[in-house]
Amino acid sequence: MDMSLNKEAKGQNRGFEESLALVKSEISKDGKTLDLTAAYLKEYGAKDIANMDFLEDLQTLELGTNMMGAKGAKYISNSKYLVNLKSLNLFYNSIGNEGVKYLAVSDNLLSLTRLTLSDNNITDEGAKYLAKFLPLFTNLARLDMRLNKIKDEGKAALTEAAKMMELKQLLLDKVEGFQVKTSGHL
Repeated sequence: MDMSLNKEAKGQNRGFEESLALVKSEISKDGKTLDLTAAYLKEYGAKDIANMDFLEDLQTLELGTNMMGAKGAKYISNSKYLVNLKSLNLFYNSIGNEGVKYLAVSDNLLSLTRLTLSDNNITDEGAKYLAKFLPLFTNLARLDMRLNKIKDEGKAALTEAAKMMELKQLLLDKVEGFQVKTSGHL
């Protein structure tokens, strides 16, 4: 079923005032952390957040499971108010290769130390594009690309780019970061 003409499918069911009220209710007291995981903001909610000037001191933005798509990623990456972000979590937002391209070329996100793009339908195309610009993210220490559709070619490109910078943790496979060491006794 094509939902492209359905206003709710694009996130138009929540106006700016409702987005503003949600952000104000969920932002930390110091104004540095905003967790809107599973708020289903969609692309227009992401646009609203990108245009909130009082978020200029924000350092951590959790936007997982918001169905914002590539356009939502574009709004976030182009925001002149989110330039101080250190951590951006966009897991499970269907941003795909197009969304990764917006993030990769964003001058506004260069202060990031952590970027989570897991489970976003990203393929080798998006991984290779991100790898090309990854060395510009000189502060990035952790990149999570798990649960995407990245094959050997994309993984190799990201691994090579990570070697050219100070990236401490590159997560590409489902099991990375979840392994538990056992003593061998059950």
